[in-house]
Amino acid sequence: MRQAVVLRKLEETQDRLERARVDLAVLDEQFEALDEAAEDLRIRNLVSETPQSSHDYGEMRRAADTLERARTAVRKSLEELHAARAELLQHVESST
Repeated sequence: MRQAVVLRKLEETQDRLERARVDLAVLDEQFEALDEAAEDLRIRNLVSETPQSSHDYGEMRRAADTLERARTAVRKSLEELHAARAELLQHVESST
């Protein structure tokens, strides 16, 4: 691969890494808030034992679970981007 192409890909990978880190930070913050709200609803459900409280808890838990899956996907993407960046850096180093 030509050096210019490798450097362009390296820059694109770095940009994607930075965006993924920001995305993960946002998802982490959202998950923390939802998980805390779900725990509050779980406790309320245990105390009140009403169908509505059970429904509310279930909805909140599903939302938190969805965010957790999104966080996992972003983490996997970060790992892949780190590996791609390492490979590109290795190519740059071997070309110099």
